[in-house]
Amino acid sequence: MSKKKANGEGSISKRSDGRYMARYTVDGKRKAIYGATHEEVRTKLNEILNEIAKGLYIAPKKDTVGMWLKEWLVTYALPTVKQSTYISYEGYVRIHLEPELGNTKLTALTTEQIQRFFNKKYRGYEDKKGLSPKTLKNMYNMFNATLEQAVINNRLIRNPLRGVKLPSVTKKEIDILSAEEQTQLQKAATASAEIPAFGVIFTLSTGVRLGELLGFQWGDINMKKHSIRVKRTVGRLQKVDEDGKLLSKESGTATTEIVIRSPKSITSQREIPLFDELWNGLMEYKDKQRELFDAFGVTFNDKTHIFCMPSGKVYDPRTYEDLFKRTLKAADLPGINFHALRHTFATRALEAGMDVKVLSTILGHAQASTTLNLYAHALPDHTRVSMEKMRSLYGTSFDTTEDDDEDYEVEKIAV
Repeated sequence: MSKKKANGEGSISKRSDGRYMARYTVDGKRKAIYGATHEEVRTKLNEILNEIAKGLYIAPKKDTVGMWLKEWLVTYALPTVKQSTYISYEGYVRIHLEPELGNTKLTALTTEQIQRFFNKKYRGYEDKKGLSPKTLKNMYNMFNATLEQAVINNRLIRNPLRGVKLPSVTKKEIDILSAEEQTQLQKAATASAEIPAFGVIFTLSTGVRLGELLGFQWGDINMKKHSIRVKRTVGRLQKVDEDGKLLSKESGTATTEIVIRSPKSITSQREIPLFDELWNGLMEYKDKQRELFDAFGVTFNDKTHIFCMPSGKVYDPRTYEDLFKRTLKAADLPGINFHALRHTFATRALEAGMDVKVLSTILGHAQASTTLNLYAHALPDHTRVSMEKMRSLYGTSFDTTEDDDEDYEVEKIAV
C-alpha cells in the first residue's frame, strides 16, 4: 500500500528536454513546477514549501493574465473610475498588456517577465516607437492596481510588479507666450466677431483647463464675491457599453460622445476669484451673449454655459480649439495648443510674485510641489532674486556672548 505523501514534501529531477522539474505535495496531491536551471527550480520550490508551511499557499489556477485583466476592468474599474480613465485602462490592456503577457498564467507571472515587458515598451520594437516614460508610469500604476487586487482576492500570493524599475519621467518643454505675444492674443480675442473668443482672455487670466472653461455655467458665478466655481468639465470620449467594451465603428453609429462630468480630482473643484477688470469684461460678455440668444430665440438662464455656441449648445472641445486657432491666426502668432494659455497664466502669476501655494490652489493642483515642478524653470532669476533678500543680514552682528554659550552647553548636557 503506497504511503500518502505529506504536505511539503518535494523533489527535483532533470527532464529529457534539459529542463528541471520539482514535484511537491499539497493536500495529498502531487504538483509540479519547471525551470531552466536546478537553482531556479530549487528557489521556486523553497518558496512554495515555505508558503505551505505558513498556510499561505495558493494552488496554481488556469487563469491567465489576460483573463484576470478583463475581469478586473469590468468588475473593479468600470464602476469606479471616470469614463476617460476607463478608456485609457482598456487601451493599456488591449493594445499592450494582453498581446505580450495575456497568455501567461497569472500565478506564473514573474517580476523579471514584467521588467522585460516594460523595457521592450520603452525601447520600441519592430520599427515601432517606444512609449514615453509618463505613459509607462500610467500603465504601471494601472497594472499594479490589478495585481494588488489579485492578491486581495487570493489569486496571487504576492504582487510580482514590486521591484520593477521604470525610466525616469523627463520634463517636457512647455509652450509659454511672452508678455508681448499675450497682449497680441488678447487684442485679437477682443476684436473677434466670435464673442466666445472672450474665453481665450478668461483662460489667460485664470489658468483654467479647456474642459473646465467649456463646463462653466452662469450659475457658477458668485455675484457678491466676484468669483467663479469650477464644478464640471466637458470632453469628447469614446462610448463604452455596459460590459466595458468600446463601441466599434459601424455605419451610422457614433462611437464618441460629448461628456459633461465632474473635474478629475477634489482639488480641481475650486473657487477662483476674478480681479475687477476681468469681472467687468465677463459682465460685458454676458450682455453680448444675452443679446445674441434673444436674436436667435434661445433661452438664457443659470444653466446656460458661459462659453457655448450661439445656439446654446455645449462646445465640442475640438470646435472651440478651432476658434482658438482662428484667434491665433488673427493675432499673427505661431500655432500653440490651448493648454499653453494655462502655462502662460501660471508663469505671469509667478513673475508677479504670487505665492506658490495660492497659485497651486487656483490651478487645482493637489500639491504646491506640482506647481513648482512645472513652472520653476520658467523663472531662472527667481533664485537670485530670493537670495538678494538676504543681503540685509550680511555682516550683521549677532549676540553670542560667552555666558549664553555656557548656558547652552549646560542645558544641552542636562538633556
